[in-house]
Amino acid sequence: MEDNNKRIVRNTVYLYVRMLVMTALGFVTTRVVLEKLGASDYGIYSLLGGFVGMFTVLNSILNTGSSRFIALALGKKDIILQKKTFSTAFVIHLVIAVVVLILLESFGLWYINTNLKIDANRMEAANWVFQFSVISVVLAISQTPFTASVTAHEKFNIYATMSIFDTVAKLLILYLLIILPGDKLVVYASLLFGISFLEICIYRTYCIKKFKECSMRLSIDKSLLKEMSQFAGWSTLGHVITVVNNRGINIFLNLFFNTVMNAARGLASTVSFMIGNFITGFMTAAQPQLVKFYGEGDMEKFNRLIFNITQYSLFLIAIVMGPVLLEIDYVVDLWLNGNVPPYTTTFVKITMILTLVYRSNSMVETGIQASGYVKLLNLASVPIYLIVLPIVYFSLKMGWGPVVAIWLANIAPVVAFLINLVIIQRTIHFPSRQFFFMCFFKTTGLVLISLLLPYLVRQQMEKSFLRFLIVCSLSVLCTFVTVWFWGFNEDVRDMFRKKILGKFLHKYK
Repeated sequence: MEDNNKRIVRNTVYLYVRMLVMTALGFVTTRVVLEKLGASDYGIYSLLGGFVGMFTVLNSILNTGSSRFIALALGKKDIILQKKTFSTAFVIHLVIAVVVLILLESFGLWYINTNLKIDANRMEAANWVFQFSVISVVLAISQTPFTASVTAHEKFNIYATMSIFDTVAKLLILYLLIILPGDKLVVYASLLFGISFLEICIYRTYCIKKFKECSMRLSIDKSLLKEMSQFAGWSTLGHVITVVNNRGINIFLNLFFNTVMNAARGLASTVSFMIGNFITGFMTAAQPQLVKFYGEGDMEKFNRLIFNITQYSLFLIAIVMGPVLLEIDYVVDLWLNGNVPPYTTTFVKITMILTLVYRSNSMVETGIQASGYVKLLNLASVPIYLIVLPIVYFSLKMGWGPVVAIWLANIAPVVAFLINLVIIQRTIHFPSRQFFFMCFFKTTGLVLISLLLPYLVRQQMEKSFLRFLIVCSLSVLCTFVTVWFWGFNEDVRDMFRKKILGKFLHKYK
């Protein structure tokens, strides 16, 4: 367990270096892009990107499944099995890419030209954005086995390097967006496509040279094909329904309001994604270990890893949540220079509050996937997501407004979390009741308690940079003290002392 913890910490460092660079540059690029495109064109890009993004979810789903099977093959140290696993995964992804291409170029093309509320004089630009997005998604799907190999081999330094390259390249796009002539929306979409294509070429070249199993052979193993297809099929069904639910909200906001409302949700999603980068490092680094523990039958380490990584993640959420809930209006106003679409900060706050549920569910869901009970997982959750979307539509039809719609849209993830706890307890005897009360319930209560003092201070001060510094610093301090003494279990405190503080103190002796 000691060596595994070291590996997780090392990989987490790579991922957090990636996160810091991406977060800093991401906020800069979003502001400039919004200024250059304008709220309406930014809303068009968010709307179409979200529509095509319904299929992009296949990347994360299939990456999880492919990484699982490749990691299991690596654990068995069977190079023939590794090659069969990779080539079978490659064929599966090529087939899926072709299917997605056909769907997008038929139904997708028809839908955006006949049903979305886009100004007539911007339809040509919208179609260009759509085509660039389609090609990017299809290439990315075929790329998934290569990315999964990097994850299964735990080469997170490469993963982090490529992510930083992506962010820096997008910073270069800002300069080109300013100097290049033509329709800015089309120019922006084409430049993003160019970066995606270059990254795919780099990834494939690296994997083919470094990993013996990686190649572009079109051979399959029938038994693996059946097993992987079932895993991918059920995972895809569940995640596609989840994303359809999420992207459906964007389409409903467009139907009942306009593209400026899409811009607000797009900006809120950007902020939430940037903040989410602070808390995904431990989870991403721990996932291959979780699969390997299950493969080895070491359920004690399996359960402990779910508990500990969830606690790390919830602690990081708690640190960020206070400043976001209390001062996000000031930050976003400063970030966007006062050009803030309505409801942006409200959407951010709602997302942050519910992040505690999402991140509590992440490792539980990963545990179910690692154990192979994907069919049961999705049979239970899919109906919930199917029901929520009509409820949101009805609320907007009744005139209840976008805020109520966003709250209602998040019913499904909350219910799914509770169902997942029941599933993992009944299938692999995971201590779900203890997990719910010790990780989720206790942390949520401690976060609320830690917000009391900084909230009272905020109420006594005028809006200013000084108030921002004082409230955020006080919030972080209160959260750290509260969670450290009453939230962490001894395993988590011990790892923090040895792995984080120990390394820091050793460096500066």
